[in-house]
Amino acid sequence: MSENTRDITPAQTRRAYRFGIANGVLFAVGVAFVDPVTVLPALVSRLTDSEVVIGSISAIGMSGWFLPQLFAANYLQARPHKRPLYIFAATLRTIGLLSAIPLLYFLAPARPTAALLAFFLAYSCYSLAGGLSGPAFLDIVAKTVPARKLGAFFGHRQFWGGLGAIGSGALVRAVLASDAFAFPKDYALLFTGALLAFAPGWILFSLIHEPAGKVADEPKPLLAFLRSAPATVRRHREFRLLLASRLLCGAVGIALPFYIIYARRVLGVPESTVGTYISVQMAGSVVLVPLWAYLNDRQGPRRLLISVVTLYSVISGIALIASLFPQAVTFGRFALMAVFFPLAAIGAGSFMGYTNYLFAIAPEQERTLYIGIQNTLFAVTSFLPLLGGLIVAMASFSVLFAVAAAFSVAALLATLKLPKSRLGNAE
Repeated sequence: MSENTRDITPAQTRRAYRFGIANGVLFAVGVAFVDPVTVLPALVSRLTDSEVVIGSISAIGMSGWFLPQLFAANYLQARPHKRPLYIFAATLRTIGLLSAIPLLYFLAPARPTAALLAFFLAYSCYSLAGGLSGPAFLDIVAKTVPARKLGAFFGHRQFWGGLGAIGSGALVRAVLASDAFAFPKDYALLFTGALLAFAPGWILFSLIHEPAGKVADEPKPLLAFLRSAPATVRRHREFRLLLASRLLCGAVGIALPFYIIYARRVLGVPESTVGTYISVQMAGSVVLVPLWAYLNDRQGPRRLLISVVTLYSVISGIALIASLFPQAVTFGRFALMAVFFPLAAIGAGSFMGYTNYLFAIAPEQERTLYIGIQNTLFAVTSFLPLLGGLIVAMASFSVLFAVAAAFSVAALLATLKLPKSRLGNAE
């Protein structure tokens, strides 16, 4: 929490801490019902056989979250309070998710192509609204949660959210395995469950008291604001290194939507196993996130990022090795379990590490600009799953997994170059 934002009492800080954690827990529970690595690719594969289209669901989710953030940062630069934009975006996210339910239910049985298009539009609304809220959410967190507690804050969100999401995964498995919920009723029900978890979480975060923050002395028009982004990157070497690390780490996601497709098509796992993989992911989050919080708060976000990216490299290698022996079905299924186990924790750890590193190096009055630059550039990687679909269609899963493994090694090398200084850690 910035020294310059003193318009908040200890009681309001504690309330922000608790409500922020509750928001994260409910969000994790809801995301498990519409998991972009397992549930959504499985849903899209019921509506089309195209690998490129399947890969596009991940692209929509990630680009929708990251692309609008520089524009949101420009809007917020002159506004000491960011909460109004967060509330507006939460309303749009609710509308997007809510509209997907009847669209799937009524269109999918007879008109799968129309259902697919309608779902993509609804999901795009949900994702883009999330991108609008991103800089506001992070700035509110930076102003209300003390810096020394950020690791614990994000750790609690992920740990308790992971526990709840294990239950969500069990429900996903039960719904997809039940004869009572034939397609598309099953997926409409999963989206309903997601919305029932998301809505109270968004409301709780909207109730946090947000103190006024520093704003730019001379707010820039949009074009001038966008033009200032390259200069900001050029003059700040540490920021450039952080961007390189995050972009390469994001590039490993080229294979993410295809792990479940590989499991379904090559290893022959039933659709209901999607729920099992979700529970496995969340169990990994419960086990590993406390370690991430410890590393962040005791040894700094750099050490956390090195640990996370190293683990990402290991599981990328496991997926590649498994794909080289498709006939070894039992081995492949256990290998995929090993891949899915840390995936949610890797996402949580990378978010925690990159966010807290950025908070440490960004000037307060330019914090939303730094957030917007980092997340908008990261959006470039969100389109890589489309390329991943082409690689599968033109070559094989093994080639795709090899590309992901190569990106993971490059990400680790880039992360090791991050400076140890100015982060108050024990390195």
